[in-house]
Amino acid sequence: MRIFGLAGVVLALAIVGYLILGYLGEAGKAKDALQTLPGSSPGSPVDVTRRGIEQRLAPILEQERQRVEATSKAAGP
Repeated sequence: MRIFGLAGVVLALAIVGYLILGYLGEAGKAKDALQTLPGSSPGSPVDVTRRGIEQRLAPILEQERQRVEATSKAAGP
């Protein structure tokens, strides 16, 4: 019976270790993704201030504004 208890503990530790390593791996991917944001030149530091985020999102926001205006014109009187 002790062998089953020991096997259970080893299995539980293996599962916890697997989950921790998976979490750390995903955290690393998220960090890499944040450092290589679209619109930023490769190798340069990413500006995560409000101004930097607004600069990167400006083309997307402009495209959405134009889409909304076109939709409003089509639905308008």
